[in-house]
Amino acid sequence: MRAADQMRLAASGLRQNPVRTLLCALSVAVGTGALMLIAALGLYGQAQVETSLRTLGVSGLTVYLDDHKGGNTISSGTADEIEKALPQVARAMAIKAKTGSVRAGHGNANAVFLGVDEKLGEVMQLELVAGSLLSERQAAFGENAVIIDDGLARSLYGRDNIVGRQVRLRIEGRDAYYTVQGVVKAQTGALGGTLSAFAPHLVYLPYACLATPEDTADQVFVKCTADAAPGTVSTQVERYLTDRKQVSGTVRVQNMTGMVDTVRSLTGLVTALFIAVGGITLCVALIGVTCSMLAAAHEKTEEIGVFLALGAQRGDILRIFLIQSVLLCLLGGLCGLGLAAGLLYFGASILPPGLPLCAALLLLSAGCGALAGLLPAVRAAQLSPVDAMRK
Repeated sequence: MRAADQMRLAASGLRQNPVRTLLCALSVAVGTGALMLIAALGLYGQAQVETSLRTLGVSGLTVYLDDHKGGNTISSGTADEIEKALPQVARAMAIKAKTGSVRAGHGNANAVFLGVDEKLGEVMQLELVAGSLLSERQAAFGENAVIIDDGLARSLYGRDNIVGRQVRLRIEGRDAYYTVQGVVKAQTGALGGTLSAFAPHLVYLPYACLATPEDTADQVFVKCTADAAPGTVSTQVERYLTDRKQVSGTVRVQNMTGMVDTVRSLTGLVTALFIAVGGITLCVALIGVTCSMLAAAHEKTEEIGVFLALGAQRGDILRIFLIQSVLLCLLGGLCGLGLAAGLLYFGASILPPGLPLCAALLLLSAGCGALAGLLPAVRAAQLSPVDAMRK
């Protein structure tokens, strides 16, 4: 039997019972659409989390003291010593944090001021919007230059690029004017509305503007070399500071890279779980398609017997029912994908998934259709012509 004849017979089988065809296609459309919605929203959420993690700029290790009761403390000199003594440490930068406010014109905002040096761009992953980060000269001489985020720039001046503008910083009751050296992507917004209320805008300025090299630093940010394992470097830093009595107190080292990787793994796991739930919905729809195809094969028992008696091969009967099942699932899949894409675009204001995802789901619908129609097709192909005609 020619392929065109097989296709025509499969299509005519769908037209003979339009109500059943419509209901089966509707079930496949619901399953495919649900799978696409869940997959798209899960992938979109995963991308948002990934963007937020990049915006936070955290990576590498953070070193700080716990239970410090006097004696040696962590300072900017400690950061330099760690960088020189440990070959697997690429960069180490001391951080000094203070709170205050930023004022420009009639605009005013609370902020956390972080004293940093020229290593800022290497230790933290910041997205520069305009200008540049601190230079070695500015960090060494404590020049009045600041790096602010674009959210603070918009609240003060109504635009992102305010490089060269003057802002007045109030730190511990003292006011001073600083020149905006650069603007970076806002970091605290990634923490969410509630958390960002406790962690306002971050403003970076030279470490010397907040503390002397001998003053206690709040933390030391450590960037590992490309071939170093963060866990190994963490142990080395802790041993270096503890065994040599560099500092007094309990040394704590947090693997920020490991924490970020854990969050990424969790979001990937949640996305996979959502997709699995959508897959269950599609499987339920395919069970209905299988039942429908079994009923169709039973109704066409006499017709199958006639085909076999006229010389049709069992493979022809098998392919006719497989084609019919695939066409049914493709019809439902197209409707479901179209509806889901429309809901994503107009309802959730999320761009619909790209062509690769739609094509993959459409191929999945066709493959599932072949799988759902396999049992009915095999049973129909195994009928005896004489017995089928008698029935």
